[in-house]
Order: sequence, then C-alpha cells, then structure tokens
Amino acid sequence: MNFIAATIELKDFIGDPIKAYGLDYCGANAVVPANGPTSEVRFRILCYDRQGPKLQNFLDWKPGTRALITGNIVFSDDTSKPLDLIVTTIEQNIPKDMYCNQVVLGNAFFGSDEVKERKNGIVATKIGTTLDNQDVTTWLFLELHEQRKNKLTDRLRKGRAICVQGYLREYRKDDGDSPYRALVCNDFSTRKELAKTNGGRPSSGQAAGYAEQDPTPDY
Repeated sequence: MNFIAATIELKDFIGDPIKAYGLDYCGANAVVPANGPTSEVRFRILCYDRQGPKLQNFLDWKPGTRALITGNIVFSDDTSKPLDLIVTTIEQNIPKDMYCNQVVLGNAFFGSDEVKERKNGIVATKIGTTLDNQDVTTWLFLELHEQRKNKLTDRLRKGRAICVQGYLREYRKDDGDSPYRALVCNDFSTRKELAKTNGGRPSSGQAAGYAEQDPTPDY
C-alpha cells in the first residue's frame, strides 16, 4: 500500500462513473499545486460511489479550491496517465493556501545499482513499484540529499525491497503528458539482508519484477 496525505486542488469533475479496482467511483481531475503546470503532480481522484458524508463532501468540492485528502496512491503502467488517488478522508475546511504533500511508499524496490549525482546536493537512483497482485511494474526516481548518500550506497541492491517516506515531485517538458516523476526522500528503511543460500540468491529482501526493462525517462 502507498499512503498519501496532501492538499489537492480540484480542476474539474469527471462526468461518467468510473469502475476501477473492482468498485464504482466518482472521479475528478486534480493536482498538488506548484509554481506552474509543468511541475504540478497530477491525480485522478477516486471517491467510492456510496451515499454518505464522504461522498457528499467530495461532490461539494469547488473547482479551484484545495482540500486535505488522505488516501491510497495507485500507480499505472502507463506513465502518461495521472496517478490514481483513492480517497480515505477529505477535509475542505482548511486555509486556502495550505500546502501538504507527504507520501509513504510501502511496496517499492531498488531498480538500479547506480547512484547519480544531481544539482544542489541531490543524489538519485531508480526505484520500481508493482501494481497490486500483478506482474506489471512502474518506475520513478528516488531523490535524496547527499548527506544520505552513504546510507543509500550501503543499502543499494537492485531488487531489494524499500519503504520510503517523502513527497512526490513531477516535471513535464513543455507541459507534456509523460513526466519525470520522483519521490523526494526524507528517510527510507530496508529489511535486513540475511546470508546468501548455497545457490547464491538472497534469502530475504528481494522483490519480484526487478529484472524488467525500465522505460523511465532520465531528464
């Protein structure tokens, strides 16, 4: 599961009902606000279509205003599509300029053994996350301050499971659909690796799907 708590700005509602993940939802297009459209984090917001206070609060949401939403992020295998955010709670009674963007990525794994140096004291590596009960993997970057480079280098093993706490960042060239997507890490944890078996394979901490081809653009 991948948890998010964020202030989300509503763009518009999706008119047709949405059937996804085995349930019926009402939907909306929305973003985590940024300095411009090229750096907004885009979401398709999904609220369970069952009468009650949560759905009514969702339907009362006004375009151009922010709401504090907690919920579950679902990644797609198509990086041109917005992330799905399934609403757990929604609160509109917040300051109009309030900002929050906090994510816990619980089912990720390292997708590379390489650490790349970025500008402004940032290092990065690729991570993957698998879709629920599927073999499909989607990819993004893990960005950290260089002070955590030693920890990252020590833990980095392609395919090793990782849990990350941080915030989402997206950047689109010329407002295109396929973004550079990163999770900017405040901290991360890994399961302790056990000794290798006689066959030479790690006996714990290895994630399925790590050998798939990674199509993530590296801007």
